[in-house]
Amino acid sequence: MDEERNLARYWYRYAVVFIAAAVAMTAVLWALGRVWWCELGDGAIYVNEAWNSSHTSQHFFDPYTFTHILHGVLFFWIAGLLLPKIGSFWQFTVALIVEAGWEVLENTNIIIEKYRENTASLDYFGDSIANSVGDLAACAVGFLIALKFGMWRSLIFFLAVEVFLLIWIRDSLLLNILMLVYPLDGVKSWQMSV
Repeated sequence: MDEERNLARYWYRYAVVFIAAAVAMTAVLWALGRVWWCELGDGAIYVNEAWNSSHTSQHFFDPYTFTHILHGVLFFWIAGLLLPKIGSFWQFTVALIVEAGWEVLENTNIIIEKYRENTASLDYFGDSIANSVGDLAACAVGFLIALKFGMWRSLIFFLAVEVFLLIWIRDSLLLNILMLVYPLDGVKSWQMSV
């Protein structure tokens, strides 16, 4: 309860951390040559396309935004286990730094090629900067949801989102991690039969 009161009272500190992480991440992604927005000229904020689309990961939000919400939940748990004494604000700060680092790593040629080889994302060519900012925002939201829900209710939330994504787009955070680390042809075939 104290954490919630601190969040309500000091919400601007969380906003400053988000803005600082987003600006730093944007600068690195821009230096890496990432595009700002979908090069197809579509101005939509959200696209409902997950597979084999030139729009996926090019707009602010897409179906994979939900996996980044789960990043935030996961980071809440990990920070609570590894950094229990630093308080939720600093745990949030660490979570956003890690997420911003992941967004940069995810947009390197090595990871882009791994996605293309090991998953059904054959047309994946990296995220736009706008999409990476949206992913960072989703992670922040996920962390704050987990902070509000606590450990057990956030676990139920996590599992519900995983099942929802498996039914909706035949992918999820855990399946995505599995396919990057240990690709399974059967899973890839199932995903591609959408």
